[in-house]
Amino acid sequence: MILYLDYVKNLCKEFSSFDIDQISRDLNTQADVLASLGSNFSTAVFDKIPIVHLLEPTITKPDQICPINEDTNFWTKPYYDLFLQGILPEDRHETRALRIKASTYTIINNILFKKSQAGPHLRCLEPHEAEQVIQDIHDGYCGNHKGGRSLASKVLRTGYFCPTLRTDCLTYSSKGEACQLHSPFIHHPSELLYSISAPWPFKKWGMYIVGKLPQAPGQKVYMLAMTDYFSK
Repeated sequence: MILYLDYVKNLCKEFSSFDIDQISRDLNTQADVLASLGSNFSTAVFDKIPIVHLLEPTITKPDQICPINEDTNFWTKPYYDLFLQGILPEDRHETRALRIKASTYTIINNILFKKSQAGPHLRCLEPHEAEQVIQDIHDGYCGNHKGGRSLASKVLRTGYFCPTLRTDCLTYSSKGEACQLHSPFIHHPSELLYSISAPWPFKKWGMYIVGKLPQAPGQKVYMLAMTDYFSK
């Protein structure tokens, strides 16, 4: 559907102007009748209709160029240089490390993908592309303002990869105004807690005044509770 949409956008450039009108349901009776014809005829009628199998798409997929800019130093550039041009780093150790890492990557239609054992290949994203994907998944039509770790997992399940994906998701989710307003409260103490050690029974006692209680006989309204730290 994306290819058809791009094809329509290119056709729109050839017109000086055009209008898109939505036809209401009460004026679209012909389309409704055409859609209901299938339930009104028997299967014998459809046996006479020839079926043509399309062996290739009706729209040819455009050749995708390598999204690497020579003026920038993206993290994917060494992999493109290795797979497309066979260029390796001059340092022997860097070359060995790059060959080991490159075994988990592949190029399809001049686009770098990371091999995934649990699902399809993951589309490798540049920093600006990763920011756009994170924003769409977090704040888009199907976004639910996930936290950083959940957001990173959802981006991976969607089919994208970036080495700094988890850090970018944590940073982006912490900046959202709605996420800050509705985030859970932090119950951690503002300072370290120090435990009180009681090596033997009745070494330390704790006294607590409870009240004010309903008046008891003798006009007593407070209660003194004493606790031994060792036996509780």
